[in-house]
Amino acid sequence: MNTSESGFSSDFFDSVYRSRPPWDIGKAQQAMLALLDEFPPTGPVLDAGCGTGELALAIARRGLAVLGVDLAEAAIAKARVKADAEPPQVSRLVEFQVSDALHPVQFPGKYGAVVDTGFYHLFGQIEREGFVQELASVLAERGKYYLLGFAIEAQYPNAPRQVREAELRERFTLELGWRIMALRSEYFLVNIAHQKIPAVGLCVERIKPAG
Repeated sequence: MNTSESGFSSDFFDSVYRSRPPWDIGKAQQAMLALLDEFPPTGPVLDAGCGTGELALAIARRGLAVLGVDLAEAAIAKARVKADAEPPQVSRLVEFQVSDALHPVQFPGKYGAVVDTGFYHLFGQIEREGFVQELASVLAERGKYYLLGFAIEAQYPNAPRQVREAELRERFTLELGWRIMALRSEYFLVNIAHQKIPAVGLCVERIKPAG
């Protein structure tokens, strides 16, 4: 069992994915797709915390190679079934792997994009900082990181932690080699009574550090 600073474990997510978690809406989040439309990614793409694969498959349908990574074996099993149902021109572009996406440096190569729907917001500040440092290593120059996370502190056990715009502005600076392309208020859709959770959407580009 792998457990994060924030208390989330592979066993917890496996148990959740054996049914249908609230964030699994049967399609990619529209706010994330809008970011991808506005700032088109290049491949290959790493989907951090890919869940059952809806976003990874949506990106593969755009013709880009995607590696989807998630700690939950149950989620990856469902993602692979979905990939097998896609046309060959899509399924050949996507791979799903059970692994810890919090440490992207373990996945060889430089990525044109890293996408993150509801992954970053699971963690505390120490883990977030380490994750961003590793993103800087795995992204190619002009590569992009896309994030969609909760903008509120949810009041229930094993809930996501708030992502604030001010935090992202401090973490993704020109001095550290990042250019913010978009940072805005969005909504995260869940499958409970068609709720919309206030969220933050981000697209940043990897550049040479200032100075």
